[in-house]
Amino acid sequence: MDDMHEVFESVARYFSVLGEPTRLRILHALCREEKCVSDIIGLTGMAQANVSRHLGLMYQAGMLARRREGTQIFYRVADPIYVELCRTVSAQVTGRVPDPSFSGDRAGQPAAVSPSSPGPAPVVNPQPPANQKEEASV
Repeated sequence: MDDMHEVFESVARYFSVLGEPTRLRILHALCREEKCVSDIIGLTGMAQANVSRHLGLMYQAGMLARRREGTQIFYRVADPIYVELCRTVSAQVTGRVPDPSFSGDRAGQPAAVSPSSPGPAPVVNPQPPANQKEEASV
């Protein structure tokens, strides 16, 4: 188990970057194509200072790549695995949360994915977790 310590530390850092809703919103804004900071601000509705702080952290973590063009800085997702991971987890969570616009025939079925969703829809397990009595306190 000691030889896995560094792996676990690296995975924890990976997930800690994704553990902030603001960063997920930024990642969502960048999932299809690179954008300049002002476009990201417009899409997320967040303040420039807040967006810049999170972009810097995501860049340092290796999640985003950036390039400068004149006075503008453009960001893009450096590794598509981040987008796919977020889509998969979001689909899992969405499939388990009751939604008034629910389109399934019975509770627990995943809601329909909008046609504007990029990429193929991940497979969603409609069954609740076996330990449904336990609630996460994260």
